[in-house]
Amino acid sequence: MKKSVVTFFVLIITVMILLVPSSEAVSSAKTLQDLKNELASLKKQQSSTGSSQKLTKDQINSTKNNIYSKQSEIEKNQNRIVEAQNESAALEVEIENGKEELGEILSAYQIANGDNVYLEYIFESKTFEDLVYRYAVMEQVMNYQDERIAAWKNKIDQNTQLKLELQEREKTLNSQISSLNKEVNKLGDKLAELDEMILDINAEIKSVQENIKFYESIGCGLNEKLETCLSVKGDRVFSRPLVKASRISSEFGYRTHPVTHQPNKFHSGTDISVTEGSNVYPVANGTVFKIVRKSSCGGNMVYIQHLVNGKKWTSCSMHLLTINVKIGQQVTSQTVIGLSGGKTTGYKYGGYDQCTTGAHLHLSLATGWYEKDYTSYNTYRSRLVNPRSYINMPKGGWSSRY
Repeated sequence: MKKSVVTFFVLIITVMILLVPSSEAVSSAKTLQDLKNELASLKKQQSSTGSSQKLTKDQINSTKNNIYSKQSEIEKNQNRIVEAQNESAALEVEIENGKEELGEILSAYQIANGDNVYLEYIFESKTFEDLVYRYAVMEQVMNYQDERIAAWKNKIDQNTQLKLELQEREKTLNSQISSLNKEVNKLGDKLAELDEMILDINAEIKSVQENIKFYESIGCGLNEKLETCLSVKGDRVFSRPLVKASRISSEFGYRTHPVTHQPNKFHSGTDISVTEGSNVYPVANGTVFKIVRKSSCGGNMVYIQHLVNGKKWTSCSMHLLTINVKIGQQVTSQTVIGLSGGKTTGYKYGGYDQCTTGAHLHLSLATGWYEKDYTSYNTYRSRLVNPRSYINMPKGGWSSRY
């Protein structure tokens, strides 16, 4: 009898430990005012990121206009080269015609060929005045034609030099255009990152606004510790989040991103391949404290605070097709929090979630209570652990939750 009484009291004390938060948690719990401060900070981030978006778009447009200007200059220069080539060809013809014209003039003065005939023409003059006149005529004719031909050749040389200069300018412009195109690509990548950031910030703002609305609805004071407004039912062990899974498709830690193919990208949880539409369960008893809907990377997410063997944990289930719970809801390990997604919701299939290539559940696990013990996402990220180190999830899959 005595042994039974002792056993009973041990059980009572164990249950109390599981249900009552530790004093450390109480002393560091977050308040409603903290949530509102977080919302204000997120809105500042939203404004700052929006400004960066606009600036990047302006830079892209300015760079594209610069490219267009240089392409237009190349096109004009190419037309100038063609014009110069045509002009040079015409001048070549004129030079030949000029030579023929000179021969015709000489023939008109009865000069056929050879220096002797030329001298005869001059010395056939009857008077001294006639001699001077004939000499002057021949000199003027020859000088005129020489000047014309020299001018034509000079113009041809100028056109040839212009062509070389314009060709060199085209090489320079093409090199500048290549650099500007690379700059446009970089700016495009930056804009894509900013677009993704603003979507996630908007989703985070909506989530925090839902939290504030919930805590206000249950009467939490502005500076009252939220831990006193919302308790977490404890549990003894973790359970698998799915009844049946085919395999672990991606481990926790650094990897090559399956969508962007960027190397050494941090993977915040464990990916579990599963048929889309499968029931998703909490990994332990707990309280839903955060919901994100249709994030650009992660889709529908449910965050739950757990107390397992007196230790606080935060879990997050991502890529859900549906969400079946609400903020503040206390759940057991048997509650269906949503259905698995990742295929029809995936970006490549026309959905909104850019970070999934197929049907699977992403499960994250962190120590402490996110948004109670700490508020920063970076702190949450630093507290993430490998779920498979604490939850029995064989790499080759399973057919039951235990």
